[in-house]
Amino acid sequence: MDRQALWSQPVDKEALRAKAAAFRKLHEGPQILMLPNAWDVGSAVVLAREGFPAIATTSAGIAFAQGYADGEFIGRDEMLAVVGRIAKMVPLPVTADLERGYGPKAEDVAETVRRAIAAGVVGANFEDGTGQAGAPLRDQSENVERIRAAREAADAEDVPFVVNARTDGYLVPGGKGSALFDDVVRRANAYRAAGADCLFVPGKLDLETIGRLAQAIDGPLNVLGAISGYSAPPLPQLQELGVARVTIGGSLSLAALALVKQAAREMREQGTFSYAGSAFSNAELNKMLAE
Repeated sequence: MDRQALWSQPVDKEALRAKAAAFRKLHEGPQILMLPNAWDVGSAVVLAREGFPAIATTSAGIAFAQGYADGEFIGRDEMLAVVGRIAKMVPLPVTADLERGYGPKAEDVAETVRRAIAAGVVGANFEDGTGQAGAPLRDQSENVERIRAAREAADAEDVPFVVNARTDGYLVPGGKGSALFDDVVRRANAYRAAGADCLFVPGKLDLETIGRLAQAIDGPLNVLGAISGYSAPPLPQLQELGVARVTIGGSLSLAALALVKQAAREMREQGTFSYAGSAFSNAELNKMLAE
């Protein structure tokens, strides 16, 4: 297939609606939804062949692969160009990490949703972290308006787009205790009331906190399965706690880059090439990308 033609081909809206509806239903159980996060077309194709019902993208991994630091430095155009290629190359529903929504106004988030749908995406994360040390979280009422704008934009497109509202309290240094927990729950429930389908609370969370969040948040809870230096409990245990969805953020892309570093050091210091023993062959990848 001519890849340039594929990238420029408009999205089939009816097919996209069906994918979006199927993806939304996956949040209703009975099984916990495990979504691996891809960072380019190659990683997406490999992940899509491993039996997952849908895949996500990682904004950090995509940014790193394109030469940007994480934190909305890549911009909406380049992010959606990569995400759109992924969505067109895999048969599964694709949900995208679209950071803070790419702009200061609620209408900017709405435009991001419209363009994500046009790119073939059926869901997106939107976070309330700001990246600013002095005010690390966006004002709750302001972010409610941004989530509401995302919901209304998707509904206007007549696509059951899954809005995954992320609240970043557990990523902010210094936060702890009942005040932090209460703020995270308050924000998540406000975003749910504004139209979010799923509520994402990233962080290195312990079992007790995960269980309490699942009970207190009025909607499907998404947690991270892995962050650098942290692994969550196994999926059956998370499901028992009431978690609906698990993603892995940029952790897999970072692990892949760590393998590059390890292989480079081995080649330079030892003159050996052990990494190649588990590598794909060109023929295998050619076949995957041609299908």
